[in-house]
Amino acid sequence: MKAWQVEGLLRRRRRQTALAAYIFFGAAWTLFAYWLFEIAITPWASWRIAPVLEFAPFCLFLFLTAFQSALQNYQIRTRRLATAWEYLTTSEQFWPS
Repeated sequence: MKAWQVEGLLRRRRRQTALAAYIFFGAAWTLFAYWLFEIAITPWASWRIAPVLEFAPFCLFLFLTAFQSALQNYQIRTRRLATAWEYLTTSEQFWPS
């Protein structure tokens, strides 16, 4: 495989991870807003609030998946295996591109 082919694959993967990060992040915020709405309208009875509280892990899962895609995008951008903490504390562009 030639160097220019590898560069093309990296560019394509970078676009894919950026798109995935934005999609998962948007879905997470949408579901989080829906979850807050459900909490606001659900009466506080133990048998009725349990399904609402069981929905929270799905929101967390989507936020974590978005973060994972953004971290992968950062690793491709910098061309090194960076930790999550390095990504969070970087002075470079935070959002995937």
